[in-house]
Amino acid sequence: MPLDEQSQPELPLPDHVPEDLTARYGASARRTVRRSRSRAYPALRQVARGGRALRATAHNSDLWLTTLTVFAWSIVAAGALGALVYAVMLVPRAALYVVLPVGLLLALSLGTATRLVRRRERENESESASF
Repeated sequence: MPLDEQSQPELPLPDHVPEDLTARYGASARRTVRRSRSRAYPALRQVARGGRALRATAHNSDLWLTTLTVFAWSIVAAGALGALVYAVMLVPRAALYVVLPVGLLLALSLGTATRLVRRRERENESESASF
């Protein structure tokens, strides 16, 4: 495919519309190019660019799914932590039978997750080294 030099962004754009392009696309194309090349309202263009970026972010379904998942699990965790604190306040011996096992399970889960992540990193390193 041949390189289209006019579509390259690093090349400077002309300040006027050539007559052959005006003849081909009409006078409305000249007005469109002049309006888009004018420097009359740079703040409005910047706001429009920001709005487009915001809309693109708002339409990202993975972002919203991750946000809702983290939000839901943070509510569950806060409720569980509150229940443990309340249980210990009501019955101090509950710390031995409820809080201690939950803390041990958390530590066990953290250790298992750490081991799995390290194993996955080693596998990825060995796969990338084989290429």
